Amino acid sequence: MAILHASSSSDGPRTGWPLGDSLVNPGQHVAVCIGVKDSLGIERPTFEDPSVIETVDLTRFLFGLSDGSMIQTGEMKISGHEKSNLVKFLTGWIGKPPQMDGSWDYCEMVGQGAMLNVAHRVSRKGRTYADVQGIAGVIDQLAAQVPDASKFAVPDVAPPATEPQAQPVAQPVAQPVAQPVAQPAAPAPVQPPTQTTGNMFTPVTSNPDF
Repeated sequence: MAILHASSSSDGPRTGWPLGDSLVNPGQHVAVCIGVKDSLGIERPTFEDPSVIETVDLTRFLFGLSDGSMIQTGEMKISGHEKSNLVKFLTGWIGKPPQMDGSWDYCEMVGQGAMLNVAHRVSRKGRTYADVQGIAGVIDQLAAQVPDASKFAVPDVAPPATEPQAQPVAQPVAQPVAQPVAQPAAPAPVQPPTQTTGNMFTPVTSNPDF
């Protein structure tokens, strides 16, 4: 995943990381990307008509700041359209439009520095949260201030509940099949011997010439 192809055409914990209730201060921050999370086949109401449900593929980026705090972007559709939020976001970060010929994976941005413009916003449910409103590359003079990505522990996302294992169905024990009692063989009929000279007897043999 995470590969863009050219195309012609708020904040949900299920598509991101559980970061708690702490807020990143608004303003400019030197940060480092520490995670990318794609969420495929997400059903949500459309912006134009909330009564209509759409199925979309979404992505988010997670950043670590110099004070040890973390912030994640909002949901962005995985789209290679030149006007999509994802393409605009990556263009602002790397300074040029991303490659969309299948040769570049935006997950490669993990470990790269970025300048973030953070603002506080209020959700429709009344919750205040920190939002990444802009991104740019880090200028050379601030490159030394980019945090070390290995210093951050990316929060684990709870795995889906596993279904109980099916118990094996007990198979009936096969009963041994009674073997028929062998009957004593009838004695073979005794062929009358052909008498020869003396007391010697030879068995009767068929003549192959007859």
